[in-house]
Amino acid sequence: MTCGALFLYYVGDIYSAFFVLNDLERNKIFMDTTVTPVTKRLRYLDAAKGWGILMVVFGHITMMGNPVDTWFASYKLAIFYIVSGYLLCMRQTFRRLDFKSYFVKQIKSMMVPYFGYSAIVILYNILLCLMKGRSGTHILHKFLEQLYATCTLRGISALWFLPSIFIGQILFFLIIKSPRWVRVISAVIVPVFVQYFVNLLPVLEESLSGARYKIVLFPILTVNKGLVAFWFIGAGYICYLLLSRVKNRNLRFLIGVVLFAADIYLSQINPGVNLNLLKVGIHPALFYFNGIIASIGTVLILEYLEKWWKMTFLNFCGKYSLVIMATHGTLGFKVLIINGWNAVYTLAEEPGLRYYLECTGTLLELMLLECGVIQIVENYFPVLMGKPRKKEEK
Repeated sequence: MTCGALFLYYVGDIYSAFFVLNDLERNKIFMDTTVTPVTKRLRYLDAAKGWGILMVVFGHITMMGNPVDTWFASYKLAIFYIVSGYLLCMRQTFRRLDFKSYFVKQIKSMMVPYFGYSAIVILYNILLCLMKGRSGTHILHKFLEQLYATCTLRGISALWFLPSIFIGQILFFLIIKSPRWVRVISAVIVPVFVQYFVNLLPVLEESLSGARYKIVLFPILTVNKGLVAFWFIGAGYICYLLLSRVKNRNLRFLIGVVLFAADIYLSQINPGVNLNLLKVGIHPALFYFNGIIASIGTVLILEYLEKWWKMTFLNFCGKYSLVIMATHGTLGFKVLIINGWNAVYTLAEEPGLRYYLECTGTLLELMLLECGVIQIVENYFPVLMGKPRKKEEK
């Protein structure tokens, strides 16, 4: 079976289950009064997002394509999308909100922080250029490029993630309520559409100059990453429906361990995954498959461990993952810590135990710095967390 055929096989297999379950869901879950929406904040899901953001930051520190980074890359962003779909089903969002209310909610929680952080980063980079004595032409060029990246929702650095999950959630909200034929077509065509542009990007890069390539590239990246987010959100939704029928706690844990372990092996077969640049590895089917099994495996393991482990640090990272995602690289904190660590302790040049320990130490120091950033944002700029400003006590 060719890679492309295998890819379509996985897509069809996963979503054929979705279409059957979605009809059942309309007749049973939305109408069945025995299904109670879960509205409280769940520690294990925050912990899953916390683990996801730690993998993201670790990958930005390593930059070596080592086996650990290859493993993390297989699902470090998919886990956010999967958890989002998991929560959409768990909380019965479609029964509680109409589209307008949901759209406004997502604008406040995702897009207001996105444009807020983007404005801060643009101003920060202008100040840096002035301090370094850059020419006016250089400053204008950088400003226009970052402004274009912001307005096309391609995003500056890791800020691209916020529009991607926003687009994915809005698309899913619309399509889940659409006629069956729309759901069928969207489920199958999205991965095919994305793969077309994955193959097209190298051709565009060869045929267009640097500036023109970016003008064309940015909207393409935005649309396709939003579609990938939509696909994984749907997968998370399906997985919750499937797993809700597995009541035995030990069995759920065993399923989680098997899925988690399987991804450790399968991820090494599909290196080169970088969703930011729309790279899905050498086996596109595994990009989607690994993203699902590793994310669900992590969720089920953390759900089981929640009984004995408070997961305080992971919960903290998950709760404030938006702030960490938006600031750890854009404002120079990552480079500052890496260069500082390198100056004081030096960094190993080859992957190995010492290298991983040094990267972990760098990660922990960066997270200490992020704790201060989080406190400032939460106390003085809650709008950057997608929250309304707190009213001052009279």
